Amino acid sequence: MFVPGQASAESAELRIAGTIIPAACTPVFTGGGVVDYGNIPSGSLNPTAQTTLADKSTQLTLTCDAPVLFGFKVIDERAATAVAALETIPGYATNAKFGLGAVDGKNIGAYSLQITKETADQGSTKHINSVDGGATWSDFAGGMTGDGGTLVAFAASATGTVPGAHTAITADIRVVTAIDKGSNLPLTQQIPLDGLSTFELVYL
Repeated sequence: MFVPGQASAESAELRIAGTIIPAACTPVFTGGGVVDYGNIPSGSLNPTAQTTLADKSTQLTLTCDAPVLFGFKVIDERAATAVAALETIPGYATNAKFGLGAVDGKNIGAYSLQITKETADQGSTKHINSVDGGATWSDFAGGMTGDGGTLVAFAASATGTVPGAHTAITADIRVVTAIDKGSNLPLTQQIPLDGLSTFELVYL
């Protein structure tokens, strides 16, 4: 008796691969991210009161490879050295005064940062901020805090109230620096200003 064998079923698999990647953004400061006050003669410092240095400014450019919702927060890497009693920009709170480093255990002073103007790659925009992780947004005067608790973003128009998607934003940042009174500092030696803040990009 002839019994035919069972047919063999062969198969091949086709897999679909790939990765959807989010748009990437890059923050860059002009001048390599250095605000340089040059040499400051110790004799120019007020011995009994703070010395406020001339205003400086820098530009922050945030560039993305596609329109994307983004913002940033600022972290003061020298927060423990801020002389919060000094006046930088009038009305600024303690967390808006960044440290300048210390020498021989003496804190040098404080500085503050303020967005004064911003431009978008297309159309108009304005700076807005959130103190609740992006749940709500509001207008603000441009002052930045160094505790990482405030998000800064840019609206889709000059009257917008929530972040807009942008490919590029350029923001002018005012820097106001105050040195503690000379009698609190070891002026017989060189004292390097050592402020350092990190601008951390946040995708919204």
